Amino acid sequence: MNRHSRLLGNDPDSVQVQQERGQRAFCSNRGRRGGCGRTVSIFLAGVLPRHSVPSWLLTQLLTDLLGGASVQAAAQSFGGVFALETVYRIRQRVRCRLGGVRVCLCREAKPPACALADPLLQTVRHLQAVFGAAVDLVAAFQLRFQCAFLG
Repeated sequence: MNRHSRLLGNDPDSVQVQQERGQRAFCSNRGRRGGCGRTVSIFLAGVLPRHSVPSWLLTQLLTDLLGGASVQAAAQSFGGVFALETVYRIRQRVRCRLGGVRVCLCREAKPPACALADPLLQTVRHLQAVFGAAVDLVAAFQLRFQCAFLG
């Protein structure tokens, strides 16, 4: 593997600036090397691939929802960085991805007993049980399981 360039993407804080999101690596097949000849992307743990929302912001959204806040109140706590429709779409993406997330979490620990009826909130509680000491639950998930939280 040869690193050859940085992955850059939109910075939610500034319109003109791009932030580093990861690294590209070339799997060399030149000479006697048995590589595949493809370029692969290696993302940082705090980055959600194909999304402009950083992982710490998604963690904040999920913990706000667990605390009983509405989606609109959670979106306003972000300081107007994202439109309300964006926050609803992100929540829907998380709901669609719950099956894969819960399979990974169940490999680590049993789900905690809770009286919540919403599967999204149950998953957030399970994330807190597995990664209790982590500040950014989504980044901790991506780092531990080496897969994107939003697929």
